[in-house]
Amino acid sequence: MKIEIKSLNAVRLTKLFIAASRWLSKYADVLNDLNVYPVPDGDTGTNMSMTLQAVENELVKLDHEPNMKELSEIVSENILLGARGNSGTILSQIIQGFLSVVENTEEISIDVAARAFMAAKDKAYQAVNQPVEGTILTVIRKVAEAAMVYQGPQDDFILFLVHLKNIAHEAVENTPNELAKLKEAGVVDAGGKGIFYVLEGFEKSVTDPEMLKDLARIAKAKTVKRDKMEFAQEEDIAFKYCTEFIIESGSFPLEEYKAKIAPLGDSMVCAQTAKKTKTHLHTNHPGEVLEIAAALGNLNNIKIENMLIQHRNLLVTEAELSQVSGTVNPKEETFLLRSENATPIAYFAVVDNVELGNRFLDDGATAVLIGGQTKNPSVADIENGLKKIHSKTIILLPNNKNIISSAKMAAERSDKEVIVFETKSMLEGHYVVKHKEESMDILLQQLGRNYSIEITKASRNTKVEELEIEKEDCIALVNGRIVEKAKNNAELIEKLYTRYLDRNSLSIFAVLGKEREEEGMKALKQHSSRIKYQEFEGNQENYPYYIYVEQRDPNLPRIAIVTDSASDLTPELMNGYDIHIIPLRLKIGDKNYDDGITITRKEFWNKILREKVLPKTSQPSPAEFHKVYQNLFDKGYESVITILLSSKLSGTQQAAKIAKEMMGNDKDIYIVDSKAVTFAEAHQVLEAAKLVKEGATTKEVLERLYELQDQMKLYFAVNDITYLQKGGRIGRASSIIGGLLKVKPILKLEDGEVTLETKVIGERGALSYMEKLIKNEGKKNSIILYTAWGGGNQELHNADVLKKMSEDSRKIEHRGRFEIGPTIGSHSGPVYGFGMISKIR
Repeated sequence: MKIEIKSLNAVRLTKLFIAASRWLSKYADVLNDLNVYPVPDGDTGTNMSMTLQAVENELVKLDHEPNMKELSEIVSENILLGARGNSGTILSQIIQGFLSVVENTEEISIDVAARAFMAAKDKAYQAVNQPVEGTILTVIRKVAEAAMVYQGPQDDFILFLVHLKNIAHEAVENTPNELAKLKEAGVVDAGGKGIFYVLEGFEKSVTDPEMLKDLARIAKAKTVKRDKMEFAQEEDIAFKYCTEFIIESGSFPLEEYKAKIAPLGDSMVCAQTAKKTKTHLHTNHPGEVLEIAAALGNLNNIKIENMLIQHRNLLVTEAELSQVSGTVNPKEETFLLRSENATPIAYFAVVDNVELGNRFLDDGATAVLIGGQTKNPSVADIENGLKKIHSKTIILLPNNKNIISSAKMAAERSDKEVIVFETKSMLEGHYVVKHKEESMDILLQQLGRNYSIEITKASRNTKVEELEIEKEDCIALVNGRIVEKAKNNAELIEKLYTRYLDRNSLSIFAVLGKEREEEGMKALKQHSSRIKYQEFEGNQENYPYYIYVEQRDPNLPRIAIVTDSASDLTPELMNGYDIHIIPLRLKIGDKNYDDGITITRKEFWNKILREKVLPKTSQPSPAEFHKVYQNLFDKGYESVITILLSSKLSGTQQAAKIAKEMMGNDKDIYIVDSKAVTFAEAHQVLEAAKLVKEGATTKEVLERLYELQDQMKLYFAVNDITYLQKGGRIGRASSIIGGLLKVKPILKLEDGEVTLETKVIGERGALSYMEKLIKNEGKKNSIILYTAWGGGNQELHNADVLKKMSEDSRKIEHRGRFEIGPTIGSHSGPVYGFGMISKIR
């Protein structure tokens, strides 16, 4: 008897998807073995089959016949959430593209299906930044093109599907002719072959006797129409916990396992590959089910839903489940989160295992999701993790090329600001976390210089460019690209060190996997006497060594210039110079701030003028200086010159000196008392940075700094002497001014201390006196002039009046107008003034 299907309705399409999922799972290992492009990591079949299983798991739960719109929504949502790896992600886009055409029709004709395949092709190509022919994209393109020109019977869908399957087969067999890496390895494209199995699964849904029986059982359970359904009462739900998980093993007898868990519930669905077993079961005793499963292998992607309270998509860690069953190892969690995670910017990383996850957390990550190499998390896994993080902005680190697509999809679906930093290896992501205080631009530049090395074994014979690789060869991926091979790890590490270590190599960080061996360990440490070496026992699977080599920026100066925020330097003023600023602390009321980081100048003066508060400042701790010094030497600086505000105004220099002692005598650290603040301090810093850029020696920079200290003259006027008096920073001027608060004092900074220059009557008198000082100096010498203000419009206006003096004299060069920040403003209150220095050296 010949079976004929003239069109597809929602029920038939449901069967096609389920059949395709099961057929693809059956051949997952075949696809894994074919997987050589772009890296022979053997997971294409696993990723594609698990992506479709996410759809199957939802479709088998249906207890009614859906219409096409509902079916499209279910499949589209779950294929997206279940997408794993690049191949799974592209498959999800193919199916979403197909559904976009058919979702608004109840009967799919061959003509409609052809247009749907074309839409599937378009969406797949759009999902890839740089499409490569000879891959899954080529196969779906040729299938779509064949569908559009199909000349066979228009009333027999089976013949149409068989035709497309045959086209896919021809396209797959031709992939080695289009992609050289496949031809070199003697295989066809794994992703393209996966599309063939999907289409063959469609065909089997109406031609394979066993598949027909299985689908008939599913259809029997779906005879209730949506419009006739009644909501089930609680007493109608015999098993209330919908339980799903993956056993990280496929080596046990599936039927024996199913026989053990079947009596504990219903709606059981189990799918097994050589490496994984997926389980779905409705049960009242999830703990007992997990206990049976945990005896067969590690558990992952656990999800338990209470159907009585409609609590869906609950991410449960195995540590939580251990409280139910008492049998699951709490160390096998799928999601780890810092207890304090409500930071402005959170760092969320996908990592291989709990050991590495905890290392990421210790070094600054906010949260980690377990599921890196060969265990690619789905979009849903990542999405659930994002929901648990309280921060509004999240930096997402995939740490694997196969996870980037899923990460981007999860980011697009999130209502938070999620930025996917496309890290392609575990240690690349670790570097970002450890240096998260750096700007994104600097991090990207540094990642481009560093070497992230992953050592593993080849799963099959292949050829990469000129590299002939045999199965079981030790191979090395450097920044995601296979570059070396050897018969053992020690030999391979020797080759890598010869190739990548040079005089700019700063440090080696090695993460040791489960398969590490003694000879390889010795090879890792061979340069530890001259290059900083650190190791960590990550115990990752399949990769005996991760190695990260940090390289010095070849354009980095030999000398680092460090100053404090009292210099009031801005990014604009420092543009082009290599200057590092340590912030002083500020307390306003019961809140603490870092000058220039957590409070801006505008915010500070707003609080001073409107809230009438009296802030308090505190110096950085020795630990903060130590951290900055250590980071600078780690980057490759040979010496550090630290230029700080006057020691008579702050104990900041003492903290720096303690930090210097903590660093040890082998570090060249110089601490210079600027005897100044704000722009007078900033001028010294800028001069030092300029000399460093020009290639001056440490001695030459220090000599120039000591010379400048005697040449700078700084004068300022305050509206309210109360700030200086209460802050204790007024020095010898305090007794002189005494009760003369109705008289306007002109203060100056002399030998690092605030002293009284003179007393004048009113604002006009203060400006006139300052103008006179500038004119007299300008008559004698060519001078550099800085002006400054802090407070409101009056102070800004007065600073601009002083600036105009430079416009009337060719001997006066106005270098900049500074806005005085929180460190000085806390002790001066609203203020304006100027500083000048002779150009004669």
